[in-house]
Formats: sequence, structure tokens, C-alpha cells
Amino acid sequence: MKIIMDASYCTAETLHTLLRLMASRGLKTQQLPRLDLPADALFNRRSRIPLLTMLNLLHWAEQQIGNDTLSLDFGMLLAVNDTDSSFPLAAWCHGEEDVPAPLAAFHLHLRPADDQTMMLELHWRGLPEQLQKPAWNLALSWLHQRWLPIIAARHNALSVYSSHQPQAANSCAWLPLNLRPAANGTVLRFPRSWLNEDYNQRRMPVVSSDVSTNASQLVTQKAANLLRSTLNNPPPLEKLAHHLGLSERTCKRRLQDCGTHYQKLIGELRLIQASYWLQTRRFNVTAVASELGYSSVANFSKAFKKWCGYSPSQVRHGVPAMRQHEHTQRLLAVQA
Repeated sequence: MKIIMDASYCTAETLHTLLRLMASRGLKTQQLPRLDLPADALFNRRSRIPLLTMLNLLHWAEQQIGNDTLSLDFGMLLAVNDTDSSFPLAAWCHGEEDVPAPLAAFHLHLRPADDQTMMLELHWRGLPEQLQKPAWNLALSWLHQRWLPIIAARHNALSVYSSHQPQAANSCAWLPLNLRPAANGTVLRFPRSWLNEDYNQRRMPVVSSDVSTNASQLVTQKAANLLRSTLNNPPPLEKLAHHLGLSERTCKRRLQDCGTHYQKLIGELRLIQASYWLQTRRFNVTAVASELGYSSVANFSKAFKKWCGYSPSQVRHGVPAMRQHEHTQRLLAVQA
């Protein structure tokens, strides 16, 4: 197979993020295989690293660990730490802007499926077969995470057809998507209107602007992804922690590191979903309260108004629900 990715690079900062993540899984620098790296790669964060080198390292690390969760975590972490406040998908596809490193293993092709729906096709750029699985996990995990301020509470409108599927247990913690098998390749179908929407970070719960560890970021994000489909009857903290492979105490501490806690996270997820349903008039106020597991309409209305400053009825009749939270610098992605 001809390799045509030699011109694709990522920054040394990206490599350092991967090395820190590997260290958290017990893989030390002394264990690393021989890598084709620039001489200054480990101390100059602006040094350029061949993307193939990074993918080979990722593939090696997952072989050592024995599962494919590292590439999923890596994609999520790169997206969470990305400070770009835009998502120029069309510009990436049309060559008007450089494709981000997590997507560089693919040619991106954007085309209409019909008057209302777009298709994003991901075609391999001559990548060796053994690197395709980690590259796919990295790309889809990153893409989902970065897209969240646009898709927000509407994940059921996004479908992914692919010949690749994540092997990790509880893969919905990283990819809470409609994943459907396909003969070959990967295609994402989504509403055409998403291309013109604002990158609205106010659709996501607020977390601390000083998140102390990558581990806490990942746990909090994955907790939100797992909770999104059970908002009317969420699992107890103990069960959520079990799904995340943690003790209840550790899970609680990770959430606290991000300035939130179990009940607060559920509350914000519910209110964000409620806002979308009210603005689109999918349900009336009573139905929204019932669908999201509130004990009464009065309790729902009180919580909603405290959260955004408007009553559910006002929002349903056209008042914007989202207001800018003060001092918000880092936001937690959410799916519903």
C-alpha cells in the first residue's frame, strides 16, 4: 500500500499529551520503542512530529495495554484542550483551512445527501492497515468532542455508518452516537443546518476554569456521555463509577476536580436538554418535566428559571434560554 501521509505532521505538544496519557496507564518513557523523532521533540513543544510516528506509537501502546481505549481517550483529551472557538468543517473539507491532526489520516469529502441532509465521508489516505483502528478511534472521538457545541442536545440527528466499530466496553462513554455498520469507509449524516450554526459553547455545562488533571477531564466528560441517555432515571453514582472503571470515591473526586458533582452534572444535563426541547417546541412544559424525571412541574420550573433566568413557558414562546455564565473559560461537552 502506498503511503501518502509523509507530509502530515502534528506538534510536539500533541506528542507530549500522548506520552502523559500513556504514563497514566503505566507505560513509562523508558519502555518506548525506537521512534523517528526530531532531536528536540521531547523539550521543544513547537517541534513538528510526523503523524505516522505518533500513530505508530499509539498502536504500540494499545498493544501493550491490551485494549483500544487509549486512542479514544487521546482524541477526547485533544478536543477538550483545544481552545479554538470555531468548527470550520466545510473549510477543512474544501481545503480552505488545514485539516487538524486528528483528522489528517483521512481525505474529507462533504456533499449533500438531499435538501435537508449532508454527508461527511472519511476516506483513508493510504494508511497502513494496522494503524487504521487507532486512527479511526482518535478521529471519531476528537470529532465528536469538538462538534458538541453545535450538535448539543441533538445527537439523535447524527448517524455514523462505518466498517470500523470501537471495541472498548462502554464505548458510548466516548462515542455516544448512532453507530451503524457499513461495508467499507465511514460516513456521517447530519442536518444541513448545522453547517451554518454558531459554535455555541453556552449549550454545555460549566466546569471549573482550573481543571487540575487530564484524568479528571476525561472522567467528567465520559460521565456526562454515559448519563445523557438516562436523564429521567440516571444510575446511582456507584453504578456510574463502575461503568467508568473507578471506585465511587475516585469518581466523586474526579468530578470535584472539575468543579462539579454528580447531582449538579445531572441537573445541568437535564436543563440543557429541556432548553432544546422547549425552544423547538417538541414537548410542552409538563411533558418536558416528566421526560426528564422531575418530581413535579413546579420543581422543574423553579430549577430552570434559577439556571437561565427565564421560565420554561417564556423559553417555549421565544425567549432565548441560554445566558453567558460568568467566569466561564473551560466548558464540559455534553450529549443528550
